[in-house]
Amino acid sequence: MLYPEKSIFGELKSNQQYEYLIDAPIFNDDIDIKDVAALESFFQSKGYILEKHITLLLNYVTYHTRYFLANGFDNPLTSAYRFQCCRAANINSEFLEKIGMEVKQFNIGDMMGTNPIHELCEVWIPTMVDGKLTQKRYILDPTFRQFCIKEENRFERYNESPRYSVRKSTPHPAYFLNLSEQGIRLAKDIIRYGYFEATPENIKLYFDSFYYYLKDKESYEDQSKVGKEYISPISSQEYDSKLEKCEDKTHQMKSGLKIITPLEHITLERNKLKYKIKHMLTGKDEYQGSLDLDSDSGIKL
Repeated sequence: MLYPEKSIFGELKSNQQYEYLIDAPIFNDDIDIKDVAALESFFQSKGYILEKHITLLLNYVTYHTRYFLANGFDNPLTSAYRFQCCRAANINSEFLEKIGMEVKQFNIGDMMGTNPIHELCEVWIPTMVDGKLTQKRYILDPTFRQFCIKEENRFERYNESPRYSVRKSTPHPAYFLNLSEQGIRLAKDIIRYGYFEATPENIKLYFDSFYYYLKDKESYEDQSKVGKEYISPISSQEYDSKLEKCEDKTHQMKSGLKIITPLEHITLERNKLKYKIKHMLTGKDEYQGSLDLDSDSGIKL
């Protein structure tokens, strides 16, 4: 299992406080840090990573971020991660940028021309597709589960007082994603993995849910459609254009953490005296990952 069962404060107990309209198990499969370090080394050497390894990298990034968000007091597997989006985006941005990825940190409120709502991280990952160097784009949102709390995703929210920074009497984004099978599938994937590929279909589904989160019932010309629409008049291309114009906050806010990449971690470990002695005696390297890198990578950790 990826997450520890205990912290320095003792056994991590379930902090399940909420019922969710949409939920999914948090990704908790084992990840070998040596494999991620090998991937990082490959990227430094080649300038890209293989397409089949992108999920390995992003799964580790999300784990790394959620682990620090929990901070020993919270259970990463059951947390709603409420009000932690900014810190999550800070950690994601710093980690990916330190590896050498192109990153942008932004707020959905800036996209939509309203108050700050939800802080995210966007990353472009160089990879090879059909023998050609290209970039795949992903949106990282490891705290999305906070928008799936059942209490905040009722139709009755339209008739209740405004809450939080959005200052609207509306259900949260999960309410609108829950209106379609595609939306439910996307929401579950984001909850589980903490990121999604920025395809046109995903971009529209995801940001449409925030579009309607900002649309109170007085804004509907046809009142019979209140709480029933989930496809906005904004295209994925228009969302991309809005996102491109957003201010990049990558260097404006810091997590306060000393970010250590997997390759740095392995390097620090292998410099310890006991590992040096073992290497001298056996001639074996304890840090060779099992990742299936291509044959000309030249990676020897």
